[in-house]
Amino acid sequence: MPRTVTFPAAVVVTLWCVGCALMADAWATPLERVEFEGATQRLISGGLIRGDHIQGYLAKPEGVGPFPAVIGLHGCGGMPATTKRKLVDELIGWGYVVLLVDSYAMRGIEQTCTGSGFPDIADMRRSDAYGALAFLARQTFVDPQRVAAVGFSQGGWVNLLVAEAISLELFVRSSNLRFRAVIAFYPLCRPVVGPLVIPTLILIEALDDWTPAADCSEKIDAWRANEVPIEQIVYPGVHHSFYYPELQPGRTMFGHWLEYNEEAAADASRRMREFLRRHLN
Repeated sequence: MPRTVTFPAAVVVTLWCVGCALMADAWATPLERVEFEGATQRLISGGLIRGDHIQGYLAKPEGVGPFPAVIGLHGCGGMPATTKRKLVDELIGWGYVVLLVDSYAMRGIEQTCTGSGFPDIADMRRSDAYGALAFLARQTFVDPQRVAAVGFSQGGWVNLLVAEAISLELFVRSSNLRFRAVIAFYPLCRPVVGPLVIPTLILIEALDDWTPAADCSEKIDAWRANEVPIEQIVYPGVHHSFYYPELQPGRTMFGHWLEYNEEAAADASRRMREFLRRHLN
């Protein structure tokens, strides 16, 4: 059964800031810049659309593996350096290879938060996610049958689209190559039709005025298919972008209030770790 848990803390969701440069030599975990192709998309009417050339940042635990892996999908404003480091260091510490997908750099995009000029953003970024999966599957140190995706805000919305049944029909992949779990931090839920066919964890805030929790709560029953586990955690008294340390103090961005919340972020990290362990190990 779907599960909604209420956590008594203040939480906020963050957009990953525009134009934050990556300084690999300052990181606890070094990152390697990589490039790969987005996945080829199969059209409903027949034919194929090739994915774009995109870039990402790759890190791995010590050893030869093969390791389970997680791809990270940024929000509409990109991903700031402090949040990159936090996410990568957490995941590496738990034993996962990490690939952060940069959907903007090679396309010359600064942000897609204003909602205009990018009508195909959902398909574009879903192709990026499946292209990242295919790239990881080719790495000898990755177990291709144990890959998950974590996304924030717009990236969380993309993760819900990745988990939809239609995604398995639209993208050309190797036999049985699919995500084993997705985690969506404060995603946009209203446009997602479902059903979801991949185990999904949604982490969202009750005071989110950008991606309302109610939109997700109203859809969970309709998203369920074949008893796939779908969990939702709602943080009362918390705002959008609670995971991002850059958002302290909170501030208004693109007309919405964003704010970091240490207690909620710590709880979300714990739940993310447990969810990944449950579905990738």
